[in-house]
Amino acid sequence: MIQPNTVITGDSLTVLRSMDDESVDMVITDPPYGIDYQSGRKEKERRLAKIKNDKAPFIWWIYDAARVVKRGGGVLCFARWDVQQTFMDALRLAGLTVKSVIVWDKKAHGMGDLKGSFAPRYEVIIFAAKGRFELPGKRPDDLIACAKVGNQSLTHPNEKPVELLEQLIETTTTPDALILDPFAGSGSTLVAAAKTGRQYIGIEIDEHYSQLAATRAAEHQKGATA
Repeated sequence: MIQPNTVITGDSLTVLRSMDDESVDMVITDPPYGIDYQSGRKEKERRLAKIKNDKAPFIWWIYDAARVVKRGGGVLCFARWDVQQTFMDALRLAGLTVKSVIVWDKKAHGMGDLKGSFAPRYEVIIFAAKGRFELPGKRPDDLIACAKVGNQSLTHPNEKPVELLEQLIETTTTPDALILDPFAGSGSTLVAAAKTGRQYIGIEIDEHYSQLAATRAAEHQKGATA
């Protein structure tokens, strides 16, 4: 059994298979979408490396994520408009019920085709439940406006703002919940869990990011319990 407030360096597929059935309350994660993106806004020597397994939508973790989440819990999965159906189909095939697609307004647009498409300003978060899920508090809107992490502040190429993760955690779980992030990255989900009084388990394949996530989360865990 994995102890709470732990970050594991390893392949999420392997680690998830070792976890007990119905052992976590909520899975909140930002898996590889298939973007294979690297920002060109920083000087070449300062650009963050591309993340692993990002050549196509990475869905193979979903079956075991559905297995380890408790009945009455669920999965919050980040995605993008052009791949969200792939993730929704995989969540349904794993036995979960897709309840909502949350729109995250990043308050600033990205790049893309500058002359041939609308400027991308949002990402989606798919919420899928296992069995009957009930919100612990007030019903939230399915639109969240939260500024993205600025390019000069990024520690991970796909880093999500802690404030956004805090909102998701507080609206879907109670303070005694155990949050799992199989693609922990720089640890934003884990930091948000610690800051809101939840426990966490993170899995990250890249040793550098795993260590960063563990350090960031532990700092806030100490602050929450001091």
